[in-house]
Amino acid sequence: MAKPKNKLQASDSHWFLFLILPLFAGFTAIRNYKAPWAKNVIWAFIVFYGFTFAVAKEAYDADITRYIGDLKELYGKSLSISDMIEVFKDSGEADILRISLAILISRFTDSAQVLTAVYGFIFGFFFSRNIWYIIEHMKGKLKWISILLIVTFFLTNPFWNINGFRFNTAVLMFVYGIFPFLYEGKKSKLYVSYLALAVHFSFLFPIMILTGYLALGNRKNFFFGFFIVSIFISNINVTEFNTLVEANVPEIFLERSKHYRDEDRVEMFRQNDDSVIESQQGVEVAVNWYALYYLRALHFSLMAILIALYFFGKKVLQENKFLNNGYCFSLFFFGFANLLISLPSGERFLMIASLSTLALVIFYLQNQVYERFVTNVTLMAVPAILLFCVVALRTGLYSVSINTLIGNPVMSIFTDYNLSLNDLIK
Repeated sequence: MAKPKNKLQASDSHWFLFLILPLFAGFTAIRNYKAPWAKNVIWAFIVFYGFTFAVAKEAYDADITRYIGDLKELYGKSLSISDMIEVFKDSGEADILRISLAILISRFTDSAQVLTAVYGFIFGFFFSRNIWYIIEHMKGKLKWISILLIVTFFLTNPFWNINGFRFNTAVLMFVYGIFPFLYEGKKSKLYVSYLALAVHFSFLFPIMILTGYLALGNRKNFFFGFFIVSIFISNINVTEFNTLVEANVPEIFLERSKHYRDEDRVEMFRQNDDSVIESQQGVEVAVNWYALYYLRALHFSLMAILIALYFFGKKVLQENKFLNNGYCFSLFFFGFANLLISLPSGERFLMIASLSTLALVIFYLQNQVYERFVTNVTLMAVPAILLFCVVALRTGLYSVSINTLIGNPVMSIFTDYNLSLNDLIK
């Protein structure tokens, strides 16, 4: 006899909860993660988070502040097609989506809340779908290590990353396209990975890597050798890199990426001590050790697991074509990401490498029979992963507001409690 469904799973009461207290509805969705509505409630919560988004004092020079400023500047202006083209040219961006949204929304309002809610709508769709892709392809009862890794996946590009909407949304789109291909052999969504280029121009590089992987196929030994070599290469030759880029990249992307490839800037970037940052007043301020090392803790942990998989996971990878796909792609992408970290902003591509590797490790540990060597390496990495999770969670305070925690969609329209929790605590 079939077990009766939980009333909450079988009704629409979750939407009533959302209207009363979205945060509680979000937690309810996580608790009922197998329910068909759960991912949509999380999506709706991220839209609500976007509407109640707070800009902390420390983030006044962040991208989101510029995006809001552009919206307010465009509002009320009559724009012809040629004017819109000029806005695009003046933006200094080679991508399309962000400027298109600013122009479209400015026809109706200059509200920063509406802008960030739209960001939340787009970001939240891909965010919720990527996480639930993993959840829906996990077998059996969840292991505690799998839960920790899912939380890590969540925090690698969390919903508060709409603060850097362009790049972080492009990351989610890229991953959204490759997962069905890697783990089911479906190419139907790969076009979404390529469309990430319309969201951030730098995704020309991930797309080139993906295209290279599609052309080469699974060459595990070659990819592993490349991955190992990449770990020990501290700096790539920027002159040769620029020569390669300028010979193969369209002019519009060359112009927009010039700031990142400038040899003097690269040299200054490599010489800087990353244990200090420069404040807005020009004073150097020491960075806390955990803020400096939490990302490295995650990346080194994942690289150690990839190495363990090569030596101790051979049998499983040979028997499971789709796990082998995920493994080979993760090696290939991680290798390139390791090379790019010697360029300004190049470390951001490690986010894609991390998401790809985390999905692989989750499927490997959750869906396979217990395999002690890879499992033990993962267990040894738990303290480093926990460090990453704690610090990454702390960064959410910069854009989570009082309204996000205790407000609801109706209240947030008539109240303005979008004060950053970080500012409130301080």
